Amino acid sequence: MAGTELDVGPGEQLDVEVRKDTVEGADGTRLAATVYEPSTPGPHPLLVVPGPWIRLPLDHVTHKRRYRALARSGYVVVAYDPRGFRASGGYADLAGPADVADASRVVDWALAHTAADHGRIGALGASYGAVIALNAAAQDARIKAVVALSGWAELSGGFRINGTRAASVVLFQELFGRVDGRYGPEVERAFDHAVSQGLDESDPWVRQRSPAAHTTGLNRNRTAVFMVGEWDDPIVPAGQTGAFLDQLTGPRTLRMYPGGHADSHTASTGIAGRPQAWEEAMLWLRHHVRDPGDGRRWRPHQPTVVLQPRTGGPLEEYSSWAVLQQASRTVPLTAGPGEGTLEAGLPSAAESGLFPVSGPLDAAEASPVTVWPLLTSPAAATFTSSPRQAPAELRGHALVEGTLTPHTAQGTVVAHLYDIGPLGTARLLTHVPYTFWGQRPGGRHRFAVRLPATAWNIPAGHRIGLVFDTLDHRYISENPIGAALTIEPSSLRLTVPLIDSISS
Repeated sequence: MAGTELDVGPGEQLDVEVRKDTVEGADGTRLAATVYEPSTPGPHPLLVVPGPWIRLPLDHVTHKRRYRALARSGYVVVAYDPRGFRASGGYADLAGPADVADASRVVDWALAHTAADHGRIGALGASYGAVIALNAAAQDARIKAVVALSGWAELSGGFRINGTRAASVVLFQELFGRVDGRYGPEVERAFDHAVSQGLDESDPWVRQRSPAAHTTGLNRNRTAVFMVGEWDDPIVPAGQTGAFLDQLTGPRTLRMYPGGHADSHTASTGIAGRPQAWEEAMLWLRHHVRDPGDGRRWRPHQPTVVLQPRTGGPLEEYSSWAVLQQASRTVPLTAGPGEGTLEAGLPSAAESGLFPVSGPLDAAEASPVTVWPLLTSPAAATFTSSPRQAPAELRGHALVEGTLTPHTAQGTVVAHLYDIGPLGTARLLTHVPYTFWGQRPGGRHRFAVRLPATAWNIPAGHRIGLVFDTLDHRYISENPIGAALTIEPSSLRLTVPLIDSISS
């Protein structure tokens, strides 16, 4: 595994010098950096690597080995702690203007203090570092290419979903960031606001920290963008990065894998990363940074979207993210017992999966199974399709539309999509919350929610199930305890991107 993961340039193993140094940020903040530099004369291509939000020991060891391997293949690598984290000074900026300015100052410093080449510069980051790298490249045309592993496209996307506050995700991010980070007043207020109301993508402070708001700069600079994401990532809901990808006009590619946040490329999950994704990322940097224009080292038709289904199997290639939705069709549903009636506050067997361990379980194909008869009214409202006559491939976003009748002015429902086997065992495909406000009690209320994307192969004889309930540990429910809700069965419409499979 290690050999596959680290072979960046066969036959090009150079001696490497590793040293600690300090870079002065844009406002004088001191940034702690580690420099990995080939011992041979330059100029060498430069990789700037802003660090992640959370640095776990196993991941840190893996990354250091990878940076050494990059330097052995000819890169100068400058890996640094973003402001407010670990050995760097200042306060966290959540990938805002100060972090962007810092990244450019790191480029300036490397060009002045190492044998880095002015014309061959790239950025590499995971999670938080990926967002800094993307936002910096949008402002700094010197950065020719970015490898962004599990970075968000919209800061608000994992914190407020269809009007619902994702409190457990927010608290996880806030508390773990404090382990080796420091927050200033702006970030403190942002987390407080995320818990009390949720973040709003229209807020200029939030937009500054969202790569989706910086596509104009990335397109103007023709930045080559390589991204990796995961199907069960609660911080970056599946599909957010795909929509961002389709707005880019320069060289671009996205690879989607099973797992939760960063599970596809970290060692701490026990998966030890996806070697193929890392190898492709290194080829991307080689082509766009180290050896630009050397067509002998690059496939002429690099696919825009590459995904691995959560049910396993070979990688699949698509020309865009939007093309996944072209197979959308309506799936007829039949209501279960209770005809769509819910009583708020009653726990049901429908769950999003225990955060944050559900992602690693998904990556290991060990996701929990729900027994369908446990999903009963009034704790859950269930709807099922007929058994499929042939296998099918679900790729992309499902859309749920319907009418609910609440007995209170506000409330929350959570929609879960399942694959149900012949014996009634159900596996969760995707889920999404929905919160309504200011409704007339007893009045009919129309709703439409798009579920996060997934990739799942449904065998013949299986049914598709849709379940609504009112509680999930990831979200704050706005339902008064005991309040009644009704999902009108005749109004419900489920649209799913479903392709009939030619093989069983």
